[in-house]
Amino acid sequence: MEVNDRLGDVLACLDDLDDAIWKPYRHEGAGGPPRNPLGILKVLVVKRFKNIPRDRKFYRRLWRDPKLRRICDIEGHEKPYHPSQLCRFRQRIGPDRLERLIETIVEKLRNAGVIKCEIVTCDAPFIEAYSKRDSKDDSRGYSDPDARVGRAIGLDISSI
Repeated sequence: MEVNDRLGDVLACLDDLDDAIWKPYRHEGAGGPPRNPLGILKVLVVKRFKNIPRDRKFYRRLWRDPKLRRICDIEGHEKPYHPSQLCRFRQRIGPDRLERLIETIVEKLRNAGVIKCEIVTCDAPFIEAYSKRDSKDDSRGYSDPDARVGRAIGLDISSI
């Protein structure tokens, strides 16, 4: 069985998560209808499964690969989800709801026999980094002495 076919079967279990995903997208008033957030979630899952680190790289791949478009619920006449839409999805869904969604997905995958482990890890791109300057040397980070903070990196924008 081809990887894309298996991935499509796995993502079919996400179709009943509609209500949890659509909640932050419901709105009244002006503006067009939002793109399908379930499709955006599928794009993020497929991107992680294919081990593609950048949203833009996967965006370009969606333009070329009709199988990936079908898996991610993108119709032939639609454009792929832009990287900015993926970023807004992560912000709108929020860490708590995203954690619940991932727990539901992992449970469904475990019940389907796709994964057999007890612990599944997931990175958290929605968590903002925090660093403060070292009081003794303000060009370095306090918690990470190797991190160069602020204007100390030597970027001169006047020459640009």
